Amino acid sequence: MDFIIANAAKITSQSRSSSRRSGSLKFGNRRLKILRRFWMTCGIIFLATALTTALGAEVNDLVINSSRDHLILSVKIRDGITGEVNASPAADVSATIIFSIALYEVKPFWFNKKIVHHTATNTIEHRPEKNEYRLLRSWDSGPPLEVDSLNLARLLMAEVNNLKLMPLTGLEKGRSYQIRVRAVCQDKNAFIFSPSECSKTDWHTVDFTF
Repeated sequence: MDFIIANAAKITSQSRSSSRRSGSLKFGNRRLKILRRFWMTCGIIFLATALTTALGAEVNDLVINSSRDHLILSVKIRDGITGEVNASPAADVSATIIFSIALYEVKPFWFNKKIVHHTATNTIEHRPEKNEYRLLRSWDSGPPLEVDSLNLARLLMAEVNNLKLMPLTGLEKGRSYQIRVRAVCQDKNAFIFSPSECSKTDWHTVDFTF
């Protein structure tokens, strides 16, 4: 009789243990499915972002120099602004490229410190009465440029030259710094740039030691 009771207790204990393992297995499978769905979603978002960026313009030419007193920056957008426009422009053609330029001090083991931020804009306007294009540049103190070729105007508005980023007195010798640049295109009627060209670029980053 004791043997039967002992075996019954053992069977009950095994049944409970098996039930626990089964419950744990189901919970583990549920977590695995959730994790798989999460990573698949992240992968889809990453691929969509990469494809969107690949279709648009990119900041791909950034040069850092210095004058006697200032840190100087020149930047160009070339990818996506290589095609030519042959159609006759409308009277209200207008487009702007906005460059966001930030300088950081690199902080090891901590967040980088933003030192300065500039917003440089290039705006092109069509002047049908003269059949020319006027280029307004916020970073250039000189008079607006006037050209008779739209394709030349497109190339000129895709660059910023010799921007005085900040005085050299604000930098320390031997320290590491980082410049980040991004461009956003705004085209009134998508004539000057195609929809794939007129977009927001990724941040382009350059590290340097002063």
